[in-house]
Amino acid sequence: MYISTKVIQQMINLDTVTAIAFIAENYPIRSLLRQYVNGQEMVITQTAFAEFTNIVKTVGKLSEQTRANRLLQRLTIIPDNPSPRALNLRPTRKLGRNDIIILGTGDKLGIVTTTADAKAVRAASAQGVNFDVYIHQPFPLTGN
Repeated sequence: MYISTKVIQQMINLDTVTAIAFIAENYPIRSLLRQYVNGQEMVITQTAFAEFTNIVKTVGKLSEQTRANRLLQRLTIIPDNPSPRALNLRPTRKLGRNDIIILGTGDKLGIVTTTADAKAVRAASAQGVNFDVYIHQPFPLTGN
């Protein structure tokens, strides 16, 4: 599949926690994230999509579930397709298999991945792989 460079520069890969940040109640960084992704096509890997929908279904309040449905209408779900250098990473306590898939897919496409998982990014860097990321503060769904 060919994706022109112009399209790639206008795409941004959301990880699971970023998707949660967009729908979480009272998350102060949400407006900053909106500004950051403004004008870009938001994509989410199949792995991040599955994690996100499972979390929302399990602990999300009704209002968060409603916002999740609206967010999902704006996202393009893309197949997991990590870069070869990501596939060479060894999972650790701080860098899980899903992290490798999500970050690695953004890497293969040459796009920024938004994440709150700075530990995973540092763990990949310790193994010699530096991903193009935008790191923000985490904020969990509480279900309260």
